[in-house]
Amino acid sequence: MMHSKEYPPMMRRLHIGNYILNKLACGGIAFLLLNLITVVMNDYTSSPILPISLEQWVYGIFMMASIVSDAVCALVAPFSRTKSIFLISTWGYIVGFFVVVNGGESPWFSGIVGLGTMLLFYFGRTVLRRHSLTTLVLAWFIPVICLSI
Repeated sequence: MMHSKEYPPMMRRLHIGNYILNKLACGGIAFLLLNLITVVMNDYTSSPILPISLEQWVYGIFMMASIVSDAVCALVAPFSRTKSIFLISTWGYIVGFFVVVNGGESPWFSGIVGLGTMLLFYFGRTVLRRHSLTTLVLAWFIPVICLSI
């Protein structure tokens, strides 16, 4: 059973907009950190870390996986923080593993990176405040700056 408050239509739209803005900000955090890791790792290895581009990894796959995990957590009985972190970590590993399982790359490493990406989405949701300037910067400016570099 879904545990939600009953909002008037305008407040529901604002709530959904804040949720999406928070997801974009979490994607900005993950995109920035994965870009930094990629830049550092390119000095040591010549092969890319992930088999797909970072934009597809963060915004195409793991933002959708994060939304699905939020929906599952909202539909089932309320979890403790530890159980929800375990569920999100497992989901991140599974999604990361199966993104490259047929691609010939190392799926276990992609699973670990997927686990980290999902945890960034989870902790970003808890750390970022609703009406913060940091949320706007992470949601809109960081991805544009990272893409232009």
